[in-house]
Amino acid sequence: MYRKKKWQQGFTIIEILISVILITIVALGAVKIQQESRNLAIYLVDRNKKELSNTLFLTPDVIKYHKDEKDAMTLIEKQFSIQDDKSRDVLKNTKREIFITEPIKLNNDELPIELKEIMLKGQYPARFIQFKVL
Repeated sequence: MYRKKKWQQGFTIIEILISVILITIVALGAVKIQQESRNLAIYLVDRNKKELSNTLFLTPDVIKYHKDEKDAMTLIEKQFSIQDDKSRDVLKNTKREIFITEPIKLNNDELPIELKEIMLKGQYPARFIQFKVL
Protein backbone atom coordinates (compact mmCIF):
# COMPACT_ATOMS: atom_id res chain seq x y z
CA MET A 1 0.00 0.00 0.00
CA TYR A 2 1.05 3.50 -0.73
CA ARG A 3 1.21 6.02 2.01
CA LYS A 4 0.07 9.53 1.32
CA LYS A 5 2.82 12.13 1.84
CA LYS A 6 2.01 15.12 3.97
CA TRP A 7 3.96 17.51 1.72
CA GLN A 8 3.81 17.04 -1.98
CA GLN A 9 6.83 17.61 -4.17
CA GLY A 10 6.82 20.90 -6.16
CA PHE A 11 7.19 24.62 -5.77
CA THR A 12 5.22 26.74 -3.38
CA ILE A 13 3.59 29.97 -4.47
CA ILE A 14 6.20 31.96 -2.51
CA GLU A 15 9.06 30.26 -4.36
CA ILE A 16 7.40 30.99 -7.69
CA LEU A 17 6.80 34.64 -6.76
CA ILE A 18 10.42 35.10 -5.66
CA SER A 19 11.73 33.58 -8.89
CA VAL A 20 9.41 35.81 -10.98
CA ILE A 21 10.62 38.88 -9.04
CA LEU A 22 14.27 37.92 -9.60
CA ILE A 23 13.71 37.35 -13.31
CA THR A 24 11.92 40.72 -13.54
CA ILE A 25 14.80 42.52 -11.80
CA VAL A 26 17.35 40.94 -14.15
CA ALA A 27 15.22 41.79 -17.21
CA LEU A 28 14.78 45.41 -16.08
CA GLY A 29 18.54 45.68 -15.54
CA ALA A 30 19.18 44.39 -19.06
CA VAL A 31 16.67 46.87 -20.52
CA LYS A 32 18.32 49.73 -18.60
CA ILE A 33 21.78 48.76 -19.88
CA GLN A 34 20.41 48.54 -23.43
CA GLN A 35 18.81 52.00 -23.11
CA GLU A 36 22.03 53.53 -21.76
CA SER A 37 24.00 51.97 -24.63
CA ARG A 38 21.50 53.37 -27.13
CA ASN A 39 21.70 56.85 -25.58
CA LEU A 40 25.51 56.71 -25.65
CA ALA A 41 25.49 55.68 -29.31
CA ILE A 42 23.14 58.58 -30.18
CA TYR A 43 25.37 60.99 -28.24
CA LEU A 44 28.49 59.78 -30.06
CA VAL A 45 26.86 60.08 -33.47
CA ASP A 46 25.66 63.62 -32.70
CA ARG A 47 29.05 64.58 -31.27
CA ASN A 48 30.87 63.28 -34.35
CA LYS A 49 28.54 65.24 -36.65
CA LYS A 50 29.23 68.40 -34.65
CA GLU A 51 32.99 67.77 -34.71
CA LEU A 52 32.85 67.47 -38.46
CA SER A 53 30.91 70.72 -38.77
CA ASN A 54 33.31 72.43 -36.32
CA THR A 55 36.08 72.06 -38.89
CA LEU A 56 34.15 74.44 -41.16
CA PHE A 57 35.03 77.21 -38.72
CA LEU A 58 38.80 76.71 -38.96
CA THR A 59 39.41 79.13 -41.80
CA PRO A 60 42.08 81.84 -41.72
CA ASP A 61 39.28 84.42 -41.22
CA VAL A 62 38.08 82.89 -37.96
CA ILE A 63 40.44 85.18 -35.99
CA LYS A 64 38.36 88.22 -37.05
CA TYR A 65 35.25 86.93 -35.31
CA HIS A 66 36.31 86.90 -31.66
CA LYS A 67 33.22 86.91 -29.38
CA ASP A 68 30.84 86.70 -32.35
CA GLU A 69 28.33 84.09 -33.37
CA LYS A 70 28.84 83.23 -37.03
CA ASP A 71 27.44 80.69 -39.42
CA ALA A 72 29.63 78.34 -41.44
CA MET A 73 28.56 79.92 -44.73
CA THR A 74 30.03 83.28 -43.69
CA LEU A 75 33.40 81.69 -42.94
CA ILE A 76 33.78 79.47 -45.99
CA GLU A 77 32.12 81.53 -48.74
CA LYS A 78 35.44 83.16 -49.67
CA GLN A 79 37.17 79.79 -50.13
CA PHE A 80 34.32 77.91 -51.85
CA SER A 81 31.66 78.75 -54.38
CA ILE A 82 28.55 76.92 -53.22
CA GLN A 83 25.64 77.13 -55.66
CA ASP A 84 23.28 74.54 -54.19
CA ASP A 85 20.55 76.27 -52.15
CA LYS A 86 20.07 73.35 -49.78
CA SER A 87 23.78 73.26 -48.96
CA ARG A 88 23.82 77.02 -48.44
CA ASP A 89 20.87 76.75 -46.05
CA VAL A 90 22.54 73.98 -44.05
CA LEU A 91 25.73 76.04 -43.78
CA LYS A 92 23.78 79.15 -42.75
CA ASN A 93 22.04 77.17 -40.01
CA THR A 94 25.34 75.79 -38.68
CA LYS A 95 26.31 78.44 -36.14
CA ARG A 96 28.92 78.68 -33.40
CA GLU A 97 30.04 81.29 -30.91
CA ILE A 98 33.73 81.94 -31.52
CA PHE A 99 36.25 82.85 -28.85
CA ILE A 100 39.94 83.41 -29.57
CA THR A 101 42.50 83.57 -26.76
CA GLU A 102 45.34 86.04 -26.64
CA PRO A 103 48.33 84.80 -28.65
CA ILE A 104 51.05 82.96 -26.79
CA LYS A 105 54.52 83.44 -28.22
CA LEU A 106 57.06 80.69 -27.87
CA ASN A 107 60.46 82.17 -28.55
CA ASN A 108 62.47 79.19 -29.52
CA ASP A 109 65.87 80.19 -30.96
CA GLU A 110 65.39 78.03 -34.01
CA LEU A 111 61.68 78.51 -34.67
CA PRO A 112 59.57 81.21 -32.95
CA ILE A 113 55.89 80.22 -32.84
CA GLU A 114 52.67 81.98 -31.96
CA LEU A 115 49.76 79.94 -30.59
CA LYS A 116 46.10 80.89 -30.43
CA GLU A 117 43.33 78.79 -29.01
CA ILE A 118 40.08 78.81 -30.96
CA MET A 119 37.07 77.89 -28.84
CA LEU A 120 33.76 77.11 -30.51
CA LYS A 121 30.77 77.22 -28.20
CA GLY A 122 27.58 75.37 -28.90
CA GLN A 123 25.83 72.13 -27.99
CA TYR A 124 29.16 70.29 -28.16
CA PRO A 125 31.95 72.84 -27.56
CA ALA A 126 35.33 72.33 -29.21
CA ARG A 127 38.86 73.70 -28.87
CA PHE A 128 41.48 73.99 -31.55
CA ILE A 129 45.02 75.37 -31.52
CA GLN A 130 46.27 77.53 -34.35
CA PHE A 131 50.04 77.62 -34.91
CA LYS A 132 51.78 80.45 -36.71
CA VAL A 133 55.50 80.54 -37.42
CA LEU A 134 56.87 84.04 -36.86
